[in-house]
Amino acid sequence: MKHLLFLALFVPSVVYAQLPNGSTAPDFTLTDYYGTTHNLYTYLDAGKTVFVEIFAAHCPSCWAYHQTHRLKNIHELYGPDGSDELMVLALEHDPWNDSTAFTGDHEPWVSAGDWLTGTPYPIFNVEDPDRGVFEDYNVTFYPVVYAICPDRILERVLTSWTEAQLYERVTACRSATSIEEAVELGTIRIDQAARTLVIDRYSKVQRVDVLDLQGRAMLRTGGLTRSTIDLAELRTGVYLFRIHTEHGPVVQRFLLE
Repeated sequence: MKHLLFLALFVPSVVYAQLPNGSTAPDFTLTDYYGTTHNLYTYLDAGKTVFVEIFAAHCPSCWAYHQTHRLKNIHELYGPDGSDELMVLALEHDPWNDSTAFTGDHEPWVSAGDWLTGTPYPIFNVEDPDRGVFEDYNVTFYPVVYAICPDRILERVLTSWTEAQLYERVTACRSATSIEEAVELGTIRIDQAARTLVIDRYSKVQRVDVLDLQGRAMLRTGGLTRSTIDLAELRTGVYLFRIHTEHGPVVQRFLLE
C-alpha cells in the first residue's frame, strides 16, 4: 500500500518541476552499494562530464531504460576503463526499500529486476541523512538523467537519446571547458596530406594519447621534440586526441582521412 501511495504522488502533472537547464549542479557525496564513497565535484574538477541518473528499483519505465544499456555502454566506452572522459552515477529514490532491492529477488512492487549484474557504474541506495540530494535536484519524477559539465552546469537529457547523442553532451562540455588550455597550446590541427597531428606550442605538452571511439589506445607519446606527431600507422577514421599539459588534459576529436 505504501508503494501505491508513493507512486500516486509521482504523477506527470509535476514533470516540468525539475532543475532547469543551465542550473548549477548541487554537490553531493554518497556511498555506493559496494561501500565506495563518491563526490560529484571531485569528478567534475577532474574534467569529467557526469551523468546522474535518478531512478526507483520498482519503476517499470526506469527498468526499461536500464535495459537499453545506454548508460552502461557510454560508461564502458568513455568512463574510467575507457577514454576516462565521463562518469555515470545512479541514485535510487524509493524511500520504502533498502539496497537488497537491487538484486531483483523481490516482488515487482519492490524491484523490477537485477540492477547490479552487468552494471559497470556506481549505484546508490540513498537513505537518510543523504536524501536531501533529491530536494537539491528538485526530483519529482523518475527516471530522470542529467548531464553535468565540469563547469558544474547541468542539462537534462532524454531517455530516448542514443549513445551518440549522450556523447555529444560530453563533446559540448569539453568545448565549454577546454578553451583556456586550447588557446595556450595554439592551433591544434590535422595535416591530412602529411597524416600528422600539428600542435603549435608542442613544448607545453607532456604526452599525447590517441584513442579510438571505443576508448582503446591507438598511440601514445612522451614529451614532444617537434610540433608534429606521425599518424601514418592509423587507419582512416575518427579519433580522440588527449593532449596532457601541466594544466590538465585537452581532448579534441578529429577525422583522419
